[in-house]
Amino acid sequence: SMGQRMVSNCPFGNGNGYGYGRAISVGELMTHGQRYELQLKGAGRTPFCRGGDGRAVLRSSVREFLASEAMHHLGIETTRALSLVVSHGETARRAWYTGSGGGMFGQSREPDTVIDEPCAISTRVAPSFLRVGHVDLFARRAAGSPSAMRELEQIVEHALFREYPKIAERNEDLRDKAVAMLEEFPERLGQVVAGWLRVGFCQGNFNSDNCLVGGRTMDYGPFGWIDRYNPLFAKWTGSGEHYGFLNQPQAAIANFHTLLTSVAVLLGQEAQPQAVALMEAGAKKIQLAAQETFRIKLGFLKDSEKGTELWQELEPLMRKSDIDYTIFFRQLAAVLECSDSPEMGLKQIQRAFYQALPEGLAAEWTAWLQSWAAAVLVEGDVAEVTARLRAVNPKYVPREWMLAEAYDKAALGDYSMVHELLELFRHPYDEQPDFEDRYFSRGPEDKVSQGGIAYMT
Repeated sequence: SMGQRMVSNCPFGNGNGYGYGRAISVGELMTHGQRYELQLKGAGRTPFCRGGDGRAVLRSSVREFLASEAMHHLGIETTRALSLVVSHGETARRAWYTGSGGGMFGQSREPDTVIDEPCAISTRVAPSFLRVGHVDLFARRAAGSPSAMRELEQIVEHALFREYPKIAERNEDLRDKAVAMLEEFPERLGQVVAGWLRVGFCQGNFNSDNCLVGGRTMDYGPFGWIDRYNPLFAKWTGSGEHYGFLNQPQAAIANFHTLLTSVAVLLGQEAQPQAVALMEAGAKKIQLAAQETFRIKLGFLKDSEKGTELWQELEPLMRKSDIDYTIFFRQLAAVLECSDSPEMGLKQIQRAFYQALPEGLAAEWTAWLQSWAAAVLVEGDVAEVTARLRAVNPKYVPREWMLAEAYDKAALGDYSMVHELLELFRHPYDEQPDFEDRYFSRGPEDKVSQGGIAYMT
């Protein structure tokens, strides 16, 4: 379960080895004073691929390439995509969806066909790909021998060197540096997860094996951007509620707990009170970052208690309204620009609803919008608040139907939409009127509920 040491994803069944199986580090480089690691994803079998072929397909590679670049331009720490190459001859067989089912009313959400897909290799880049799960692995081994304890020290030293160089350079012993890392890590992690909530992203499988020690987004496989608001939203059918959208701060806290307990092996039993204090402080940092996110999404200053109050009124209203997360928050600025007219305010968010509002619910929305507008304008004039709103609420995000259209065309040799989306996502907060009709949209009604778009395995 979440926050427990994992063995189910270990190829040996005992927790003494992890492995995703298709990522290969091929080199490092220094540029502008920063060290970067390059990894190939999908280049073939490795010692850790658990019987798999180690390959990636064009579909998943296009998704990762576009999503990771979008995340960077949304202002959230992430691994980056450097290149994507596709084979003109090799294919891999993958379970997928025909698109005939809707996964509704008891229908299975499992794939219903097997298809041959072009193989592809992406190159991703980051200061490091060191995961919380790696440190967890060495901590588990350290309980057994002095040499394994030295290996744990070395992996922590490596984490400091690669991801916390300013701490690594301090003239302190390793224990003090490790504590400093444990103080900074939840700040970084909190900012990343708060960023996910801000832009409507669900990582989907945020366990310690998919959480980087450096605190940035990685593993663009089971991810998805939210369409219809659902606090437990996830694209991946295996996510469970614990990795659902609004539960991601709790998943982050669980990952911090795993890193803390792993590094605490170095600190010794006498440091137990210090470890407890670090855990409490780290959890608060992550929770506070999440709370601040919904304040700023509503145009308030990040320490505004009124912003939290308005979010607590808004969230259940969104939950019962079948509303698009991205369009609603983006349109709040337009609501404010006509705040003298309650009817016009509601009209500005009309395009966010997937179905017409019943009269009673429309009245609730009008009342909330009036209450919100009055409160937020206490913290700035219309020009100031609308500028804040448009700076934090993106207009364009990688909706799954967009990615699916792009990779379907790419499979036929047409990469025009991949390039178009890459350009679109470079400026996610800009109006980009030429793209508005097509991409500032809930998407084609016949596609957004299909398997492989609404959900996937």
